[in-house]
This record gives sequence, structure tokens and C-alpha cells, in this order.
Amino acid sequence: MAAHSLPLIQKAQILGDTVYSPTAFSKFLGISKNDLLEKEAKGIFPPAKRDSSRERYYRPEDVSRYRNYLGLPSPLKSIRKQLFLNFKGGTGKSTISASYGFRLAQMGVRTLMIDLDPQGHLTQCLGLNSQQFPKTLFSALIEKEDMEKIIVKTDLPTLDIIPSNLNLSPVELSLFSMNSREFRLRRLINSVEKQYELIVMDASPSIGLLNLNAILASNDLIIPVLADFLSYHGLKILFETLSTIEEDFSFVFENIFIFLNRYNESHRICKRSKKALETHYDKYLLSTVIRQDTKIAEATSQGTPIFLFAQSSKGAVDVQSLIDEILELKGADHVG
Repeated sequence: MAAHSLPLIQKAQILGDTVYSPTAFSKFLGISKNDLLEKEAKGIFPPAKRDSSRERYYRPEDVSRYRNYLGLPSPLKSIRKQLFLNFKGGTGKSTISASYGFRLAQMGVRTLMIDLDPQGHLTQCLGLNSQQFPKTLFSALIEKEDMEKIIVKTDLPTLDIIPSNLNLSPVELSLFSMNSREFRLRRLINSVEKQYELIVMDASPSIGLLNLNAILASNDLIIPVLADFLSYHGLKILFETLSTIEEDFSFVFENIFIFLNRYNESHRICKRSKKALETHYDKYLLSTVIRQDTKIAEATSQGTPIFLFAQSSKGAVDVQSLIDEILELKGADHVG
């Protein structure tokens, strides 16, 4: 792929050093540790890499390779294009989407993340300095740059990103006068999607032409909400907007997932809000909740996915549960 080589500022070495023990790696494959070691001994698998202490270790890019040795399909039934969106800001959308996509890449899923917000929050949550990238989605959508030339390869071989910064800001005005302006992102994604198993998009909390493009380019909508009634009101506006889009474009998401973020069961308002969601949006509401966790906030402040910052925290456990429920994955484990 013709893409930038990424010096991941501050996080390059950490991302590149993601490794798994035989126990964790075997769980990603859905086999026991003993099966893993036995297949290595029989030559079905290649010899494992060894560290300076002669301990076995594996890397994220090994997961799909070993699945091929076993004749196993991708854990994803088909290419998924997923959009994180909520019209209300402050719901933790970028924080969760960054850890969600990063974790799936850690699990060996070939993942492209697309930052659709000129503020570049997704980019920053992955530990990147958004200002270092001269090209954003604007370059491909408006200036007709080859999509592959704006894709940035990270030091995690299974994770690519299209970063964002203020260079994306003029995109709404520029799209307005273009032909087929609502479907330009869909066509761009179609040109590269065969290289990936998962495409995760993080949108700004607004409705505009870029977010309309993202909606029409996606299979799944993932909506984080806080357990308060402002979030509940924002959800109502979002569904009204989706109803209009359905009428105007004959478009319906294959799946819509709503999950509660920063949930604190000890707060009465949280329980009341959860009950309201169960009453009115039960069809879409996931059983997984992301509990309030200071570790997630600390990870975000350092521009680090939760699985690098505190992989055994309740936040990491909850994001893993979110992944398992949305993608119906079996046998995954949050242990790295």
C-alpha cells in the first residue's frame, strides 16, 4: 500500500511492542494453550518467537496468519463499516471508538480508522499528534487525492488510520457544490475496503454533509450515550434525523447499537436513564455498559487506548465486552 510510514509520536514504541503470551494468543484463536504448543511441536504452526528469556511470544499480525494455518475464517462474518455517532457532544465517543478499533487491531483484525472530526479527537486518542499530518479526508473527498495516499500506517501492522485536524474544516462548504455529494465517502471507502476486515469511523457531534456521507457509507451505527436525560433527548433527535435519511435515500442501517457510557449504578439518575432507554430503545440497547472508570479518563488524557494504559481495568473489560457483543465474538479475552 502506498501510505505514509508512521513515526507514532510518543506512542510508536508502545504500539510496536504489543505482544501476547501463549495463553492470551491461544484465546484469540479459540484453542487451548496446550493445543497451541502441540501444533507448534508437530510443525503445524511455525516455531514461536522467543524473547531474551526464551519465553514464547506472539504479535497481533500473527493472529490472522495462525487462523489461516487452522483453516479458520475471520472472526468477522463480513467487512464491517461502523460509525460512532451521537449528536450530543461529551459522550466519550472518540475515547471509546479509539480503544474499540485499537483492540480489534490487537486481536488481529485488519482495521482502518477514519477520523471525521476536524478537532482530531480520535487521532489524538490513538496517541498521534494530529497537526503533523498535512493530509486528511479533505484531500481525498475534495481534492481527489488517491485514498491510499492519505492512509497512515501505524506501528501496529493491523491498524491504519486516516487522521484529522483543522485541514478538514472546509469540507462541508466544499462538498455542497459537488455532484453526488452525499455518496463521495462511500465510493472512496469502496476503493480500499478489500484491504480491511473492519472500518471504524468517528464522527463529530453534528449533522452535516460529511456525517451524512458517513451514515450512507456504513453498515452499523454505534451510539454511546450518557445516563442522563440530555443524552436521551439527543438520541431522540438522532433517530428523527435517521428517519428523514431513510425516506430521502432509501437507506437503513443493518444494525444500530446503543450503549451506556460512564455508567455509575450507585447514582439514581443513571438508573432512571437506563430504565428510560430500556423502555423506548430496547430493540437497540446493548446489555454491555461501560462503567465509570478513572483509568479511561487517565488513558484519554495521555492519548493512549485503555488496552495499553490499563488492560486489566474495568474500562478495558467493558470495552472488550462491547466488542464481543457487537461483533458476536466468542472466546475473546481482555488479557493482553
